[in-house]
Amino acid sequence: MQPARHGEIVPLGVAGEGGPAYVSAWTRGFSGVAELNLASGRLRGIQRFSDPGADQADGTSDGRWLVWEETYSLRNLDDFTVYSFDEATGRLRVLGHSLDSPGGVAWPSPWHAPAVSARYASWAQGYGPDGLVEIRLANLATGQVRVIRKGHVQPPFFDGELVVWPESDSPGTLTALRAYNVARGREAALPPVLRPVRGTEFVATDGIRTAYLSPDLTAMYYSPAPQQAARVVLKLPAGVTFADLAIGRGTLAWTTSRATYLASTQTGAYAQVTPRYGYATGAGQIMLISDAPAAKAAHPTLALHVIRAGQLAWPACGG
Repeated sequence: MQPARHGEIVPLGVAGEGGPAYVSAWTRGFSGVAELNLASGRLRGIQRFSDPGADQADGTSDGRWLVWEETYSLRNLDDFTVYSFDEATGRLRVLGHSLDSPGGVAWPSPWHAPAVSARYASWAQGYGPDGLVEIRLANLATGQVRVIRKGHVQPPFFDGELVVWPESDSPGTLTALRAYNVARGREAALPPVLRPVRGTEFVATDGIRTAYLSPDLTAMYYSPAPQQAARVVLKLPAGVTFADLAIGRGTLAWTTSRATYLASTQTGAYAQVTPRYGYATGAGQIMLISDAPAAKAAHPTLALHVIRAGQLAWPACGG
């Protein structure tokens, strides 16, 4: 575990197994999106925030590529720009912007980090009234972006070559998952493990292992293989709900209304990582988990836990 030095550090992802972490940072010397050397704690800026008091970033990495949405207000997250950063070349690229209504105000969008897999990224953004949202797919090597779905859809995730998203026939109705194959450029069938999923946007997969939450956010389902139906592996006690999921190579992290936990997908052993709430993200065998702030403050210093799958040898504990 290491604390952020002189400011707030929020993890966005990891640049490969031995590479730096991608973070949002608010420190004395730099505020913006940066690389964090996990050994030395040294920051290397990627892009500064124009207004550190209002700007925020939420992103995802799949090793080489980092993709994030940058917003410009603490009260409204609908106005944003989508950026990509190529670790191999150092190239920063604008992939897109939120869309404005005829009145000049950005259409409401679901707030969720873009999904990234290999050289592709995908995100959801509003394009019309009554909750209309489109799914965009970007080729990170070329910068080409296209719309692959429109309607009452929710933020996408990747499952191997598939972009997958929840979709309903009309606002307020139960969602089912739909998929698009990026290699073939057309809609595709879901793997068996995802076909029964209804009413949730919390799904995490590494292309082999899959976890998702029940619509009421009280149960977690898990499957070790795409062809195997998921089963309930954790049911929360009354008064506690899930808030997020993240999956890595050999690890599964989840956040509840109490704390963030990390489990081995090989042994099933899991342990509480943060004293309360928190946030988890990662890539490969590295999982980054940050503590929740101890008190209300503008960009507080947070502890950052850097955990590798091979180090996960904790006894199971309740949560």
